[in-house]
Amino acid sequence: MKKLILLPLLLTILSCSSTTNITEGYGIEIVSIGTQGETRHVKFNRVTGESWWSENTVWKPIIDIKPIPESQYIIKIISTGKSWRALRIDTFSGDTWKNSRGRWVPFKQ
Repeated sequence: MKKLILLPLLLTILSCSSTTNITEGYGIEIVSIGTQGETRHVKFNRVTGESWWSENTVWKPIIDIKPIPESQYIIKIISTGKSWRALRIDTFSGDTWKNSRGRWVPFKQ
C-alpha cells in the first residue's frame, strides 16, 4: 500500500523538478531559409540575454547597443524566404528587440 502512495508522489516531484531550470542556461532556435536546405541558428543565454548567430559553424555575437539587465529572455526566429528575422523579449519587463544586421535594436514603448 505504501508503494502505491509513494509512486505518484515521486512522479509528481520528478516532473516538477524537470521544469525548475527552464530559465537557466542556454536556449537555441533554428530556422530553414531558402530552398537549398540552408539554416540559421541563434544561441542565447536565458538570463543575460547574450546571443549569437552561426555562420558556417562559427558563433558570431549579436551586439547589444547598451547593456541589458539580467532577467528572463526568450528569442524567436522566423524565415522570411531567403532571409530570417529574430526577436528577443525580456519576459519580466516586456522590453523587446529585433535583430538588425547583427545588433539588437530596441522597440520603443
